[in-house]
Amino acid sequence: MIMLKLLRLLFNPGAYLDHNASTPVHELVQRQMNNILQNVYGNASSLHTQGRISRGHIEESRKTIASILKCNPENIYFTSGGTEANNTALKGTFFKKTGKHLITGKIEHESILGAAGQIEEMGHSVTYLPATSYGRVNPEEIAANIRAETCLISIMHANNETGIIQPVREISEIARSRNIPLHIDAVQSFGKIPVHVNELGCDFLTVSSHKIQGPKGCGLLYSSGRYSWTPLIFGGEQEQLLRAGTEGIHQIAGFALASSIAEKNRQKTFQKLCRLRKVIKYGCRLLFPKLIINESQERWQLPGTLNLTFPEISGIRLLAGLDCYGVSVSIGSACTANRIEPSHVLLGMGISEELALSSIRVSMGPSTDIIDVLFFLWALNQVLKGDPEGFSFIDPEHLTESRILSNSTYLIDLRLPHERFFSPSIPGAQNLSHIGFEKYIPGIPLDKEVVLMCSTGIFSLGAGYRLAKSGHRNVKVLFGGYSAWQGRYPELLQKLIQKPTASHP
Repeated sequence: MIMLKLLRLLFNPGAYLDHNASTPVHELVQRQMNNILQNVYGNASSLHTQGRISRGHIEESRKTIASILKCNPENIYFTSGGTEANNTALKGTFFKKTGKHLITGKIEHESILGAAGQIEEMGHSVTYLPATSYGRVNPEEIAANIRAETCLISIMHANNETGIIQPVREISEIARSRNIPLHIDAVQSFGKIPVHVNELGCDFLTVSSHKIQGPKGCGLLYSSGRYSWTPLIFGGEQEQLLRAGTEGIHQIAGFALASSIAEKNRQKTFQKLCRLRKVIKYGCRLLFPKLIINESQERWQLPGTLNLTFPEISGIRLLAGLDCYGVSVSIGSACTANRIEPSHVLLGMGISEELALSSIRVSMGPSTDIIDVLFFLWALNQVLKGDPEGFSFIDPEHLTESRILSNSTYLIDLRLPHERFFSPSIPGAQNLSHIGFEKYIPGIPLDKEVVLMCSTGIFSLGAGYRLAKSGHRNVKVLFGGYSAWQGRYPELLQKLIQKPTASHP
């Protein structure tokens, strides 16, 4: 085993450090799911033997997860994932019209914020509370914002970008004292720290399978039964008439097994991640003394998540550079048509937009080991040395008609096929994919200026890094992407398309 790890380190092992986004499916979970896919094919709503076998797998899975949450199995409703469960808890409560006011946080997951936005469109009101500089919502602010018409409080257990644990027990005491239901998004905490519904004092709770080495497309909503809610999906009697649709037996069974494995190894994994966290913090500070770590006190912090700010360095460039070495991290920023939006979580903590755009998230899981961490630090050191020779950005206004038509320009369009369908490529541009971009590199001429573009500039940034690292000395990435270029020259594309001699070498 040691020799294999050494070989992995010597031969560019890469490192998957984006476990908060999704985790590798555990080998035992894969085996179980494959077995069910091959042998368990009945509809769980059918009354024949094959249907009863399928139903048995679902109910055993429900019991397994209920034992971990310490609740009754009938209080668990399987969904397609955390997003559906979050939407069900929020909108399902408001569909009952028991009140007109929701309290939630500015640092919540997008599925909560999106559902809250729809609730506002329905004519209700929402209070979005900021977090402190320690990344926690203040329970006293929640108490101060409760109104007579408040019908739900929704707060996450642990934040997906910072790993900071919220004071949900204190919040639940406030909610219970005012007879207001509390929803907890436990997607990032389940399997990592104890998540027991009675101790948390919640009325609704969300869990997702693919965050704990289970399959994507499966999650659950816990409901205490104290408050009624309206389902989002109708048309069947599944899940006690509260979530219609034929159940994915293999997914549910995989979810349950992944939950059992995570719970069994939870303390051991927690301790390992604490050790690895210390290595990352020490190594990053050694490489970049100005580093800022967006974290809370140790007792309020999941060890597997590190939100790292590198002042004056773009988080996007760090992500693209690390990706060139096979290191997967993430940024909390969101891509829009013309610019990169800073993380709403960091902004919600009072962090400036400039620093938020200089941040990356490193998230570890049960499969992360010291080799992953050491390779990440080595790759980070390479990236911090600066952009590869020959790499630079080009502003949209400088991608003029004459430059496009020049024999010395080689255009590459890395947009997705559906994006090119709705907005055609610039005539003469090479339509390539950012996935597996390396295979195209040998065919890209060395004697031309290569201009890469995608919709926002992110895919082309990673491809540009790879091209420059391969030895090309004239690589330009269109800043802001194709959308920004069209915004600068709204009529040029049509002119180029209609130009009789429009061609590109």
